[in-house]
Amino acid sequence: MLGLPKRLIIASFCVCLILSPAAGGGAKEIVRGDPGTKLDEYLNRIAPYGFSGAVLVARDGETVLNKGYGLAMRSGGVANTSETVFSTGSITKQFTAAAIMVLEMQGKLNTGDKVSEHLGGVPHNKVDITLHHLLTHTAGVLFSTGDDYTIAHRDDTVKKILDSPLEFTPGERFEYSNAGYTLLAAIIEIVSGQPYEEFLREHLFEPAGMKFTGYRLPAWDERVVAHCYVGDADNCTPLEKDYPYWNLIGNGGILSTTGDLLKWHEALMGDDILSAGAKAKLYTPELNDYAYGWEVLETDRGTLIQHGGGSTLGNAAELRRYVDAGVVTVVFANADGEDVLFHGIRDKIETLAFGGDVDLPRATIELEEGELDKFAAVYDVEFGGTFTIKREGSGLRMTAAGHGAMNVLAFPELENQTLLHNDINERSFMLFDAAMRGDYSIFRAETGDQDKIDRFRQLIETRLDRYKDRTGTIRQVHIFGTLPGDTPDEVVTFVVLKGDEGGELVFGLHWSGGALIGISPAAGVPPVSMRLAPLSQTQFAGYNLGWGKGVTIDFDVDRHNSVRALTIMTASGDIAAVRR
Repeated sequence: MLGLPKRLIIASFCVCLILSPAAGGGAKEIVRGDPGTKLDEYLNRIAPYGFSGAVLVARDGETVLNKGYGLAMRSGGVANTSETVFSTGSITKQFTAAAIMVLEMQGKLNTGDKVSEHLGGVPHNKVDITLHHLLTHTAGVLFSTGDDYTIAHRDDTVKKILDSPLEFTPGERFEYSNAGYTLLAAIIEIVSGQPYEEFLREHLFEPAGMKFTGYRLPAWDERVVAHCYVGDADNCTPLEKDYPYWNLIGNGGILSTTGDLLKWHEALMGDDILSAGAKAKLYTPELNDYAYGWEVLETDRGTLIQHGGGSTLGNAAELRRYVDAGVVTVVFANADGEDVLFHGIRDKIETLAFGGDVDLPRATIELEEGELDKFAAVYDVEFGGTFTIKREGSGLRMTAAGHGAMNVLAFPELENQTLLHNDINERSFMLFDAAMRGDYSIFRAETGDQDKIDRFRQLIETRLDRYKDRTGTIRQVHIFGTLPGDTPDEVVTFVVLKGDEGGELVFGLHWSGGALIGISPAAGVPPVSMRLAPLSQTQFAGYNLGWGKGVTIDFDVDRHNSVRALTIMTASGDIAAVRR
């Protein structure tokens, strides 16, 4: 979910279903005016490099783009369209928050209520938790109760949350919690006397005209539901999972379309579903700019109200509402979603939505799939590391291993790639090697801010304690490498802590201008890879959607049509790699 995707078990088998007679070209797509044309050109250009999903952009009440890209189901060649159904991920949370506000408007609860007023069995250390704390992720309850699609019933899950240790004193700080929104969903059922999804359908979705939003109630057989992909792995549609049980209900996984989320925005701009007073509470940010199910930010473009979500199944979604500027963007991705959406294309879509321009990756051609197979191999880089190339659909996937090879793909625009970030890698190792011995004094050399050092220590030690059953005692600190960050000036060094129980924890150290600016937990180490699309029979363009960076690759093909080597053109010059 948002910022902290859960590690899920990916099924190795699924039944693939085409769920709609409108799978082909029956959907109404919109490309309007100069902004719509530029957005469509950009999204068409990045589709060969791995983007798959749907995008809607509205300006001043007019939709300038609503269109699908890539495939909803690869095995059947079913295209994504403007009507394809996707998982909203943690956008679900703001539906839960809105439902709480409806109940408050009905006089059935108040956001200041303690949870013990609506739930039984609340232990003494949690009696001070209020609905407000849960809504703003300041309650101190655990992050998650388990994998999304594991069978878990409401009362058992509520008890599990209430019996778990508090992470901190309620109201003390912000810590994102799916479990907190699970408690809110349970309270919605108990107070209303209706199942969670039925309450949302009656009081939110139907009044807003949203016919294709929900877990199981909409007429899904009238629409295509997108499969989720990670690389070549098909993780099926959410409808092919077990019914969403209580690890997921209320905090994530509601399905919807681009058009329905625009209708939801439009409904919230009026007072028919939520009163002005209810919306004032809904949009008042607390810690970390988080309000009730929404992040509310003040930007150079005015107030931004947003939420996103995704999972390691490959899906991601985001709804962003620039309420002062009158710009709304809805983006779904169903392939390698979180890296693609949140770290790559989101800002470019937004730049175009506001009338700006972005650099486009190179236009490509198509080759027969049989012509692609010959390039699949392992290639040894001249100064260390390897590139592994595999066929992926209508293109190739290049993955780097070893710092030298990683730098070539991650920072092709920089020179001296063989020595790049060695200093930061070494400093990162020293920081965590000392921290594993309980010594945080070395952090003073990187930041003189004692409050920041204390926050770093609290984050590291809380995460170590939370996962100690999985990791055991940490025995090794491993530096995976340094990769691009969320801004052009930022890089992130990934540190892997390996325990004697076989488990691992991953942290990212964020650097800017050589200075340490932050530490964050990571769900895992991101692959250093690029999707390759053909420019000719032997030349390919590589482009990483998450980083917005690309390279050109020439393959050396002999007269027997065998590939012997490849050459990558970078700012450092040509980098050669020989086929094993």
